[in-house]
Amino acid sequence: MTAVVMACSVVTASVAAENPSPDAQKTQQATVRSSPEYQEAEDQFRKYQQAYDRGDAKALASFYAEDVDYIDQDGVEVKGRSEMEKLFIESFQANPGAKIAITIEEVKPLTPDVQVNRGVATVTATSGLTESTRYAAVVAKKNDGWQICQLTETAAPAPSASSQLEALKWLIGNWENKDADQTVESRVAWAGDKNFLVRTFKLRGEEAETDGWEIVGWDTDRQEIRSWIFDSNGGFGESRWSYGGGHWLIRASNVLPDGSRSTAENLLTKLDDNKFTWESQNRTLDGEPQPSVPKIVVNRTTSNP
Repeated sequence: MTAVVMACSVVTASVAAENPSPDAQKTQQATVRSSPEYQEAEDQFRKYQQAYDRGDAKALASFYAEDVDYIDQDGVEVKGRSEMEKLFIESFQANPGAKIAITIEEVKPLTPDVQVNRGVATVTATSGLTESTRYAAVVAKKNDGWQICQLTETAAPAPSASSQLEALKWLIGNWENKDADQTVESRVAWAGDKNFLVRTFKLRGEEAETDGWEIVGWDTDRQEIRSWIFDSNGGFGESRWSYGGGHWLIRASNVLPDGSRSTAENLLTKLDDNKFTWESQNRTLDGEPQPSVPKIVVNRTTSNP
């Protein structure tokens, strides 16, 4: 569920369906914005946004009619305000802190008290990952206020790879971490018209030095971020990325230069724009459990916009 937050549609409830000239359109918009109806709707929208920001499912549900009919992009139908409230509760539990942006593409008055609104709703998680759907909403004026009576979602165009990787753009730049045994220097940069991130790294130990390359991209088939890594000794592997609980979980599967296989669950946690932590858990080597790698702090050395 993404677009069950159509309150912004009431903000434009007085916009005409015709396509006037640019000058006429500006005049019309100015007139609408100065009207009492628009001011009332704008106030309602602000309250809705505040309710969404604090995760108030009950307050959000009050923007819907008692007999609202909602159909999601998979064809699942939900009826009634109370059921909408349950959907909001589930959505906030699964995706706390998410924000929504709605682009209204059409407002079509049917009667003075009924409008049809169409557009695209985009939910952005705290990680930066986005999900979009197209919507068509019927809003009606009831008890001196606008309520959503019917809402239908359909699949929106697939998000671009670059938009999904925006969640990781803070990693662009140069990084370093040191301990008693080794130093790791990394550089992350955009590639492929911002459709990939490329990380190059150099590991320096007391007796050996290893170079490596990692490509991070958006898998449109699996709808997830994936990465592929290679090192100068002949090792290679791939990982699947997911965000939750304030960190990135990177499930890695690798083939080492000697042909043995390893797996790990790595946690990347952003502390601020210049620092993150890295730890590795549930590690195996040819199926045998291995010790975890304790949390290390990685610091930015220089940025590379």
